[in-house]
Amino acid sequence: MADAVSMASDFGALWVAVSAAQVLAGRSSAGAALRRLGAAGITSLVLTRLLKHHFGVPRRDDVAPTSRSRTPSSSGFPSGHTLAAFVSAIVLPRTRRGRVIALGVASLVGWSRVEVGHHRPADVLAGAAVGSTAGVAIAAVLG
Repeated sequence: MADAVSMASDFGALWVAVSAAQVLAGRSSAGAALRRLGAAGITSLVLTRLLKHHFGVPRRDDVAPTSRSRTPSSSGFPSGHTLAAFVSAIVLPRTRRGRVIALGVASLVGWSRVEVGHHRPADVLAGAAVGSTAGVAIAAVLG
């Protein structure tokens, strides 16, 4: 299961699907969904690149990655998948219930990154903290 969750979160595919489902279900207009998805995606990409470059912490070497997914080439801190998941989980849902479910999914993404051997728990916790903070800020701006 960890492998499937980790691979589904590659390149934000999971969150694109969430946005598309919102539009198809009539819970969001296409324009609003694209604005939210774009804001979450660009913000998480910029923050991940800046932080990984700044800290440059190597990925964990205590276990061999067990994932069938692509092997990451960037540094390990913070977890970019987790950062993006938490930004998206806060920005994309339009209801409190949706946000709770999405935060549960974001937590699964973080767990999966440790489970498949790509990150240490500290990498994931940092990604969740930065992603949550950014998500709250974006959601406040977008309304």
